[in-house]
Formats: sequence, C-alpha cells, structure tokens
Amino acid sequence: MKKRLMILAAVLVMVITMMTGCGVDDIDTSEYDNATLTLVGIEEEDIVLTVADLKELKCETITTESTSDKIGEVRATGPWLDTILEPYGYTQADFHKIKFFGDDLYDVNLYTDYLEEHPIMLAYGINGEPLDEESKPLRVIIRNSDSAYWVRLVYKIEFEK
Repeated sequence: MKKRLMILAAVLVMVITMMTGCGVDDIDTSEYDNATLTLVGIEEEDIVLTVADLKELKCETITTESTSDKIGEVRATGPWLDTILEPYGYTQADFHKIKFFGDDLYDVNLYTDYLEEHPIMLAYGINGEPLDEESKPLRVIIRNSDSAYWVRLVYKIEFEK
C-alpha cells in the first residue's frame, strides 16, 4: 500500500510538472545560439559568451511591461545580469556604469543608482518565441521601466567600476 502511494505521488508530481512547466519557456534559439556577447571591463581580457552559453545559466521567464506605450506587456526569457556576473565575483550594483550596445548603433548607459534598484535581464526569447530579426541575439529587459532602456541586438556590454 505504501509503495502504491509513493508511485502515485511520483506520477502526480510528474504530471503537474509537465502541465505547468519548470517556469522557463523552452525557446529554440538554434538559429542564433552561436551569436556572441562580449563583456568588457570585468577582467583584463574581454569575456566572450554565446547565446548557448547564456542558456546554460539559470534562466527565468518573467512577465513585465514597459512604462512607455511602445511595447506593452511581454513575457521575457533569459538570465539576469547578476547571474552572468556571479562567476566573476560581481553583481550589477558593483559597477558605477554599465553600457549596453546594440548592433543598430543604439546604446544605453545605466548608472549606480539605477543599477542598485533595477534587476536587468538579457532575454533570448520573448513571448515564448525566439527573438525576431530586429532584436536577436539578446534584448535588455528591465521590469516596469521605459522601453528606451530595452536595448535590442545586444552584442557588447561595458562595465565601469
């Protein structure tokens, strides 16, 4: 009887997990898995990571919306910047300035006060789908902030202490 109950409980847990998922959208980024992100200013040498490398980190799927009317609500999937920085012994709040560069020549500087209060995600997928041509390989997502900070086509991040 006890064995049956344990098997039933295990099956129930598996069914619930399959129905609700693990909390992270499974997004096929194979088209741009090898796209690179260069981190400048963390170590002496630049650090180069691929989208596939980032997907190996702890990722989350969050729902948020921009405070401007341009984008509205999105469900974004990717690692937090702090998760990316953790192996190097940093958090985003350890920096005076972080600059995000998009391949469309758009860039955004974020400074200490903002960095201390706003966790930053580097999304590789939006609304359960891979990023579109105008956004991939990565897009900055900051919960409940102006979408002007949501840099698209991110290929480089500079860190200044």
